[in-house]
Amino acid sequence: MYNIICKATAIAIIGTSSSIDAFTPIAQTNIPITRAANTFQSLPSSNYHQHSTLLYGAADDDAQDNEIERLKRQAAKLRAEAASLEADKAKQLAEAAEKAFNKFDVNSDGEVSLSELKMGLEKELKTEISEKRVTELMKIFDTSGDGALQLDEFVTVDRFRNQLEALAREEKRLAAEAEQEKKRQEQEVLLAEAK
Repeated sequence: MYNIICKATAIAIIGTSSSIDAFTPIAQTNIPITRAANTFQSLPSSNYHQHSTLLYGAADDDAQDNEIERLKRQAAKLRAEAASLEADKAKQLAEAAEKAFNKFDVNSDGEVSLSELKMGLEKELKTEISEKRVTELMKIFDTSGDGALQLDEFVTVDRFRNQLEALAREEKRLAAEAEQEKKRQEQEVLLAEAK
């Protein structure tokens, strides 16, 4: 424990006695720790600067450079791992979409029509879906605009489910807004009649 010395204490020791090496343990200096700490505060700034440069030499710079390089290598490794994981996930999603596409493309013509999409989603989600909703889904995912989904436009069943849920939430929000507007108009009519 007595052999460990912090840089601030070493600077204080150097400032008080030029015969003591900067890395001499405090126990060998016969200077109490409190005296060393108090001496540090009273050092002239020129003495402090001169001796502090001795403590921060080439070895410290090399150590910092090595640490920086190690951290850069570690960051590059983590970025590469993240890119690999993203590529794996994209591949899995593409495989799942292709599998679902092949299930939905009943007549095997290389595209999923509106009726095939409706039938496939109802089978997968085990629920009845309106023509209006299926048409909205087709508009969202049919990027070519040809009225059918090709393999490159097809997504996983989960994405279709999420989009259906988003459409349902939007429909409920619009219905609630319409109801609020209706109530507001009724109140305005009642106020106008009361005057």
